[in-house]
Order: sequence, then C-alpha cells, then structure tokens
Amino acid sequence: CVTGAGGYLVSWVVKQLLSNNYTVHGTVRQPENAKYAHLNQLEGASHNLQPFKADLLDYDSLCSAIAGCTGVFHVASPVPTTVVEVIEPAVKGTLNVLKACVETKVKRVVMSSRGAVAFNPRWPTEGRYICMAHLTNPRDLVDKLRSIFPQYDYPKRFIEGGEEDILSSEKLQRLGWSYRPSEETLVDAIGSYKKTGIVVPIGSEACKLLY
Repeated sequence: CVTGAGGYLVSWVVKQLLSNNYTVHGTVRQPENAKYAHLNQLEGASHNLQPFKADLLDYDSLCSAIAGCTGVFHVASPVPTTVVEVIEPAVKGTLNVLKACVETKVKRVVMSSRGAVAFNPRWPTEGRYICMAHLTNPRDLVDKLRSIFPQYDYPKRFIEGGEEDILSSEKLQRLGWSYRPSEETLVDAIGSYKKTGIVVPIGSEACKLLY
C-alpha cells in the first residue's frame, strides 16, 4: 500500500513498484478526480494498481486500503498553510497508519518525513545546531556546487517559493557567532560523500549522488 499515491514524488514510488510486478493499493482522497488520471497510465496499472479513497484522519478508510498488504509506504502528507494544519494530520495521520498496519499484520512499513519538523516552536535550546548566515534557494546552491564540482550531474529544473527570508541569524551573530563560508562546508560534505560511497562515478568524468 502506498499512501498519497497521486503525489508527484509518490507516483514514482508507485511506478517502481508496478515495474517490479507488485500489486499496489494506492490511497488518494478522491479517486475519481482527473488529477490522478496519470496513475492509470503507468505500465501495469490496469492489472496491479487498485486505488482506494482514504484520508489520513479516517482510520477505517486506511484499514480498508492497507488490508491484505505485506508492506506500506507512508508518504502522504498535507500541504497546508498553518501550523495547526501541519501537526494534526501529520501526527494523528501517521499514528492511524501505524495502528492500521498493526491491526492488518503488515510486515514492513517505510515512512518518509518532511522539512516541517525543523520548525518546532518549542525546540530545546541545548545541543548541537547547524546554522547558516542567511537562507539560500536550491538554484543558488546548485550553481555554487557546479562552480566547485563541474564534473557532477545536477538538476536542471526547480520549484521555488517566495524570496522573503523567514529566518534570521542576526541574534546569533550579535552574540559573537561566526560562520564558515558555504564553499568550505560543501567541499567537506562532498569529500565525506566520496569516502562513504554516496557520490559515485558514472563515467570517466561525470559523477552522481546515490539517493
């Protein structure tokens, strides 16, 4: 079973499962909605893909979708505009999925997380943190990486949000905190990835990230 099967990234999970001859139960909120039509176009969908109308906050609908499955990919996540709309569906929805998996005796569960966990308003003020002087967008980060490591393969299309900064390191800097240039941290990171095999060569020159 794959939750949130109609999403862009999740559709690729469904595609990979179908290509390996798995029978897939895919949960969507409204199976009849035209925006999910692309799922029916996937190879093997006519025989091995069964859509289920389900909601993360509706436990019974999840049980119906998960029943009979040996594994669950819980990838569904709301795309809300307020903190309240993030927390309840994410926490309660995940608990519903896990409870349904226990009840239906699913053997394995794969869960994905989301960046919103970084915005805990009551995060404790001790421990180790990774801080940055200012926000950067994906395009600028890729451009910087390409200037340092031109031999690697990089994304060419980006979906970007607003340009306004919603976070600031001003208070940290007033306390005397200093930061390393991003170029240095990127070089260190790529060096570590090479040692651990996360970055691998795909030819005489080009390389790619395994993710």
